[in-house]
This record gives sequence, C-alpha cells and structure tokens, in this order.
Amino acid sequence: MARGMRGAHLLFGFFILGLTLFRDADGQQTFNDLTGFSLNPPYFNLAQGSGISATATCGQDEAGTPRYDLYCKLVGGPTNGLLTQNIQGQFCDYCNSVDPNKAHPVTNAIDGTERWWQSPPLSRGTVYNEVNVTLDLGQLFHVAYVLIKFANSPRPDLWVLERSVDNGKTFTPWQYFAHSARECIERFGKQPNARLLNDDDQLCITEYSRIIPLENGEVVISLVNGRPGAKNFTYSPALQDFTKATNIRLHFLRTNTLLGHLISKAQRDPTVTRRYYYSIKDISIGGRCVCHGHAQMCGGGRNPDNPNRLCECQHNTCGESCDRCCPGFNQKPWRAATVDNPNECQPCQCFSHAFDCYYDPEVEKRGTSLDTFGRFDGGGVCINCQHNTAGVNCERCIEGFYRPYGVPTESPTGCIPCSCDERTTAGCEMGSGWCICKPQFAGENCDRCADGHYYYPDCFRYPVYPVTTKSPAGPIVGKITCICDYRGTLGGICDALGRCLCQQSVEGERCDRCRPGYHSFPNCRGERDVNTKSSVLLVND
Repeated sequence: MARGMRGAHLLFGFFILGLTLFRDADGQQTFNDLTGFSLNPPYFNLAQGSGISATATCGQDEAGTPRYDLYCKLVGGPTNGLLTQNIQGQFCDYCNSVDPNKAHPVTNAIDGTERWWQSPPLSRGTVYNEVNVTLDLGQLFHVAYVLIKFANSPRPDLWVLERSVDNGKTFTPWQYFAHSARECIERFGKQPNARLLNDDDQLCITEYSRIIPLENGEVVISLVNGRPGAKNFTYSPALQDFTKATNIRLHFLRTNTLLGHLISKAQRDPTVTRRYYYSIKDISIGGRCVCHGHAQMCGGGRNPDNPNRLCECQHNTCGESCDRCCPGFNQKPWRAATVDNPNECQPCQCFSHAFDCYYDPEVEKRGTSLDTFGRFDGGGVCINCQHNTAGVNCERCIEGFYRPYGVPTESPTGCIPCSCDERTTAGCEMGSGWCICKPQFAGENCDRCADGHYYYPDCFRYPVYPVTTKSPAGPIVGKITCICDYRGTLGGICDALGRCLCQQSVEGERCDRCRPGYHSFPNCRGERDVNTKSSVLLVND
C-alpha cells in the first residue's frame, strides 16, 4: 500500500512536471487545434521497458556468481530483532543474488516495486566507489527530466549524469554533482550552481550531494526548464540536441560518508566501510519520441522484430523520427516543423510517370523543376520516369518517341514511337512528329544528303583540302572546300586545288551535267561514241 501511494504521488508529480516542461519547451500545448503546425507526441516514462545494467551489484561477484555481502545502514537499527540485523547498534543484513529475498539486481530500480538495487559495500573494496548504472532507451528520445529515488543509503557524494546519442558507444556529461563548490571547480572545471546562459550548458550542482537524508533521498534533474530556449523549443537547435539521448548513465564516483569516516584509519575499518554503498529504489525519465514536430503520436512498432516506438508521421514525412520526406515528396528539402510553419514536404510534379524523386539544390537554383502548382519553385527531380518519358519532371518523351498535339502530359500512353528511320534521324518533333534529321541528312523524310555531304545513305562530308598553291597576291591562308556532285565525279572527287574531277561523260564546275552527246545525268548515256585519250577532264583548263 505504501508503495502504491508513493508510486501514485510520484506519477502525479511526474505528470505535472512533464506537462509543464513540454508545454514550456514548445511555447504551446502538445497540439494546437487551430494551426496544428508543430506536432509533438505525449511524454511517458522512458525508464519503463528500457534495458538497465550495473557494473557492480551487492550479492554477486564481477562474473555474476552469487556471494554473501554484509552491509549495514547508516541509520541506527532497533535494539531487538534478529541477531544478524543488529550488530553493535547497526542495522545490518546480507546480500545474495541467489536468494530472492536478499537479491538486489539493478532491474529493481525500474520495476515499480519497493525493491531496490544496491551496490557492493566499500568493505569489499574501495574500487566500488566507482559504479555505473546505465539505461538503454533503445532509440533516440528527447529527455526533459530525470527523477531518482534512492533507497537505504544517502545520495551519492560525487557523480555525473551522462548521455549517449550513439547507442552507448560514447558518453558525454549532462550534469555534474559535487559535495562542495571547490570540487565543482577542481574535479569538473565548472562554476558551482552557475546561471544558465546557453541551452547546452552543463551545470555542477551541490544541492543534491548532502548526506541528509540518510535514506530515501531524491534527485530531480530538469534538462529544459530555465534554459534560454525553453520557451521556444522548436527554434532552438542547441536545446533540441542537448536533450537527445539513446542511453543514460549514472556515473557514481564517491559515496557519501560521515565526516569522521574520512580519516584513513576509518576507511580501512570494515565496520565503517560496510555502511557505504549506493542504492536506488526508482528511476523515472520523462521524455518523448524525437519526431521533429511532424507527429503527435508515437506508438509501438508493427514489426515484432523492431520493438521501437515509431512516430506516426504527418506532413508527408517518413522515418522512425519523421526525419525525411516520404517518397515522391522531395520538391523542397526536409525541415523540422516549427510553431509558425509545419514545413510540410511538398510533392514532386512527375505527371504520374514516376513514384519517387529527390531534391537537388542546383536544379532549384537553375529554376528548372516544375511544382504541382505550375511554378518553377523547388528542386525536385523525378526518378525512374515510366511510359517512355524523361526529364526533370518526366515532362518530355525519350528519343524516338513524341507526344501528339492535344495529348495531356500525364497520359500514360501519350508518348508514341516516331515514324522515322532511326538510321537517318535523331527522333522526331514533339507535337507534330516530324522527323528531325541527323546533321548529314536533309529532306522531309531525311532521305537525301545535306549540303556539303555526298553518297546517300552514307552521306560523307565533302573533304576540305589545305591551300598550298602560291598566288601572285601572296600566300593564300585558309582551306578550300571541294564542292562537287559526287554522282558525276571520279573516286578522288577533286584535286588539291579544289577542282572537281569529272567522269568521262560529265562536265561542269561541279561535274553536275552530261557532256554534249550524252544524256540522263548522272548515267550520261551517249548518243554517239566519244573517243578520248584521257578519262580525266580538268575543268577550266
């Protein structure tokens, strides 16, 4: 019953403190029915269901083998009772991990019962001044506060609250606790009980290291209240980062002792040192899922192999913490929601030809990406365009296809094959379907050679000879283009001076007509025999 009342009281305080912290942290309630801009899931006790471990536990050795450890409380015990519980006026007992009534595993600290975790007494060795208790939260959370209820020992004299954001690989200090101002400065390099000036300041507190009370003391650690960004959490990246954690570690450095026990002789006396140890009855951690303002609920994962709490993302965001845009919604870069702006992920305009896209800042800078409102605003680039389409927005047909006039861009059958010879064309014109000739071809159907080319369908380029002939006017600089009708020329086409070399029955500067007595160019069949000693005529001789 006592545990139930204590738990109810602590839970009520947990609820009020959590509500205050989170409302202050966001500058608004968890969800604003009028705007709904910055969404935040409710808080809960992160310690429940988390993994927990300790580097040393009373009643077992380092290998986990059960053993008996005698300990005594600092508070005096009754004069009558069991002999083993009253030794020289001290209330004493044994730890033993094999006995359920004498075991004090670290899981007791988060099971919600009156049981507690206890470390080995210093009579077993002064090395047990340094003990770690680590909670594995399983994923990244925003942590607003930590509440620790100690059991049958005083609160620690010297310790550090630490956090990890990389699943326990590394830890950094969150807050320091010391018995005196001097130790804050000498041990931790921090001014004691300093004013908070920055959102990520690490404090050194002396309030919670007093030896009184000798048992059932509490430590309440707020990681948000009093910091500059507490009233505007969504606009403080420093505070958002400062409150993130995947693991929390209580790094105990020294137990609390009575002043007379600080002398070296007392430190060697087991009747003294058996009274010094750590014990924790309850750890509560107020926090919520990291959803970046894009979710107001955080539920358990649907996959039994992944028990993590998943943000129920809105604003077209995806991921366990709503930390990226969903497929097809990358017209603008992802951003966290704020009180004033939901920063929704915008859909890409792919005209129903693609299901995904990515954001490219260079595309946005060039202004070549069309959004769903018909504006060149954003940098979305469609991925894997279907239906024979291509382009930033899948807005055009691939080579060899065209979209006839009047067919909407989003039509899945809009791009149809060109009716052109792909050997002579480079596709066809959008809308009309007219063939687009390759550079060496011409004609409506690209069925002849372009100017400067000959011998269809190969359409070789006419050769260009360098000028080497001397001129009375001085050297001729440049090149002479050989422009001949290849149908009437010999194999060499023209000489080094650019003169066309005509076939025997052909004449003209370009070898483009039959000689007198011949007809039907370029075949130039003769009406009479023509005898000549030379098969090559040099034009303009």
